[in-house]
Amino acid sequence: MKKIFASAIFSAVFAGIVFAGGIDSKTNLSSGYLRNPSRNTESARPEAALYNIAGTGFMADGLYLEVGNQFVFKNYWHNYNGTTIPGLITNGDKFEDKENVFLYPNVEAVYKHGPFGFFATFQVAGGGGSLEYKDGTAVTKPLLYSGISAKLIAAGQPAATANAIAASIANAHDLKVYSVTYGENIGASYKLNDMFAFSAAVRLLQANQRMSLSSSAAAWSTVNGSSGETGYKASGFGIGGVFGIHAKPIEGLDVALQYKTITKMKVKINSTDGNLITGLGITEGKKFDSDMPAEINAGVGYLISKPLYINTSFNYYFNKQANIGSALSTTNSDYNNTWEWGGGVDYTITKTVLASTGVMYSKQGHNDKANNPFSPVLNCVNVGLGVEVTPIDDLKITVGGMYAKYFEEEYSSLKLNKSVFMFSLGATYRFAL
Repeated sequence: MKKIFASAIFSAVFAGIVFAGGIDSKTNLSSGYLRNPSRNTESARPEAALYNIAGTGFMADGLYLEVGNQFVFKNYWHNYNGTTIPGLITNGDKFEDKENVFLYPNVEAVYKHGPFGFFATFQVAGGGGSLEYKDGTAVTKPLLYSGISAKLIAAGQPAATANAIAASIANAHDLKVYSVTYGENIGASYKLNDMFAFSAAVRLLQANQRMSLSSSAAAWSTVNGSSGETGYKASGFGIGGVFGIHAKPIEGLDVALQYKTITKMKVKINSTDGNLITGLGITEGKKFDSDMPAEINAGVGYLISKPLYINTSFNYYFNKQANIGSALSTTNSDYNNTWEWGGGVDYTITKTVLASTGVMYSKQGHNDKANNPFSPVLNCVNVGLGVEVTPIDDLKITVGGMYAKYFEEEYSSLKLNKSVFMFSLGATYRFAL
């Protein structure tokens, strides 16, 4: 029984959506990311506290508050590319998730006075939403069938009856996975002079995971007991650090470098449901590793003329340093390190309207041994476009949209792909001192 839901449960650790630069680490931390994903030289807006903490040292004096949200429209799918199993799964069968996400918030507060800056943020640092495969998946279908059939036969059921019951359950099952890691940065910056600013922050992470599998087949309650689903709920907490430096060696030029330490995190099983989950060795109180990897964020930007600013950003994620297990084990996920590179343009059209666009390429850490059929880890190109409007003094409204083009991969007799479009709204207000 221990292998029945192995892949399904392991996927709950990586049920992330949208852009996972470090497999689970998020890049789309703010609403402004959607209009221009190259954010690593930010030093005028409170989202600097997310992408370039030392950049807060160059912000104008005042108290800033930013609130934003992203709306995610997604479709994840995989096609079965293996041997047909009569009555269960056929070569070419497609399984998909279309669960959209309408709450993906970010909040930043920055207080800047003289050479000192202080900031606090709230954002989705990893994971980020729900997945639901209403017709099951190419992984869980055969696993459910073989595992339940074997259990019923061992209990004395004739093979033909056991196989028929197992097939009815497998063909009518539903898989739901939820994973989100919330994050907060709390720190300070210091502007040494007109050329250099430094910053340090504490990064707090809280992981929340849920996985449930159910079936509309009449025999489901016989196999799983009175519970309508089998699954678990888990949570974890971790603390890391962030360090940054921002330099302005010549007028108009920004050079920024930021390092996030690895954040060690233990996730604990808080509760379980259903009879089948006990056969997996998943019990309340069990713990497993779910580290957030270290990362480097670098950026260079230049103000070509007063209305035109261009910049480039590079992110590198040390996935191999992180221990990422599952509810079944604490073995390393074995993902490769990941990198992202992109560039963007901000153009001030008028005193009240700024237009932005940018592109980011993400080279993900998947390999022949590591991927996720339910939330595919795929290389992608993200293109963003949007505007920032200042309707009144000190108030800025951001509107952005982004399309992500993913590149199909084959993994363990499956063809993995997905499509994502996002829309964002954000507002920033500066209280002058």
